[in-house]
Amino acid sequence: MGSKLRSRLALGAAATALVAGSAVALVPGATAAEPGVPTVTPIAPQAGKGHGVSTGQGVIDLDAIGYAESEFLMSGQATTYGQSGLWTDNGRWATKVAAEGTDYTTRLLVERPKDPAEFNGTVIVEWMNVSFGVDIPVDLSQSYQYAAREGYAYVGVTAQRRGAQKLTELDPERYPGVDLPNDDISYDVLTQAARAVRTNPEIIGATPTTVLASGHSQSAGRLVTYINAVQPQAGLFDGFLVHGRAGGAAKVAGGSAPLSAKIRTDLDVPVFVLQAETDVPLSSSARQNTPLVRTWEVAGTAHADQYGLDLYNPVNARDKGINDGAATYCDKPVNSMTFRYAQNAAYHHLNRWAQGGPPPPSAQQIDAWFGVLIQRDKDGNAVGGVRLPDLVAPVATYSPNNSGGNVLGACLLLGTTTPFTAERLKELYPDHAAYVKRFTEAADVATRLGYMLPADRDEAVARAQAAQVP
Repeated sequence: MGSKLRSRLALGAAATALVAGSAVALVPGATAAEPGVPTVTPIAPQAGKGHGVSTGQGVIDLDAIGYAESEFLMSGQATTYGQSGLWTDNGRWATKVAAEGTDYTTRLLVERPKDPAEFNGTVIVEWMNVSFGVDIPVDLSQSYQYAAREGYAYVGVTAQRRGAQKLTELDPERYPGVDLPNDDISYDVLTQAARAVRTNPEIIGATPTTVLASGHSQSAGRLVTYINAVQPQAGLFDGFLVHGRAGGAAKVAGGSAPLSAKIRTDLDVPVFVLQAETDVPLSSSARQNTPLVRTWEVAGTAHADQYGLDLYNPVNARDKGINDGAATYCDKPVNSMTFRYAQNAAYHHLNRWAQGGPPPPSAQQIDAWFGVLIQRDKDGNAVGGVRLPDLVAPVATYSPNNSGGNVLGACLLLGTTTPFTAERLKELYPDHAAYVKRFTEAADVATRLGYMLPADRDEAVARAQAAQVP
């Protein structure tokens, strides 16, 4: 265990002792929070419509996986960061305090093991994505089964103004007073969420030993800025998963981030950058592997996919957060490659790495001329990159983009699945046993290399055995 992690755990223990002195409260009517120290109040389960926005209730069988869901209002006074000096692509960015004492109230979405004894000690704090105007816990939707299997706790943070506005629009009784006046305070809101998680055992039913941050797409861009500009001084996260980033990053108040931004190399905590095939051309200028930055590019995958959509469509039908609850569709079948297997493995490796364990295995980049023009085999699938068994033993062409649809901009990110003809399937797999053999061998290789976890390998092989191929 590194010295930085030991000191952070000591800080958490000291802060927990401070909680006993009521610096942070968890009861209605608590005293106003000090700057940087939030007040956290539980939301009654039956409040408002009786379910939270963008939650798993009624969509995921939480009882079956042994998990409990809850929500909290977090209130405090946030600091706004401004840019100090020139920000270059090396990520060594300095900030200054642009404003202090901005009042805010936001929402924390919590998923945790019902039995505290099942908690593995790690909390994943996700900067929920608001690209489509409502909180979407993308990383939770991809890896909730893995998280339950391993005993993680999860905290989704409404960190941006659009997400806060949608909460009060959809259910003002459940989210009274929720207000983020601007996105400039979002970085400190994330810091305060981490501080609340570390110092309030009531939130997840225990005191964590490891706190990881994650964010997807727009949230990944903001997380890059947080890593480069805020983490060095805040020091509240033990590691980061940056999922689906473009090459640049978000700005702070009054500033402008460079078009290409790498992760700074003088951090003392690890960063895992996890990219779908869709993301590679957009992030080629920021490709990076260093002693504390690991990047995987997962061939055949899309920025968002059918697995996530199958979870989000019923949530949206319940909440009516996008397009009045209508299911999202595209011109062509959405990408169904199993990105979640790689994300599960990434969380597994990052968690060990953050606790002083070995770094994740390295991975080949997706083959791309000038980092932009992706090379493809005769079936149209990408060459190189992290290769999951569904791509090594393919039954379709998996593309990174789609078109059309009923939600502006969504299908560009959702990718396509184009099934092989019966003739091509027969050419690849003379019989079902040949398909299962090739798939199983690929799954075993991916597991041995660390790109899949054993439980996911078993699930995948069982799926192949049951498939009607050829």
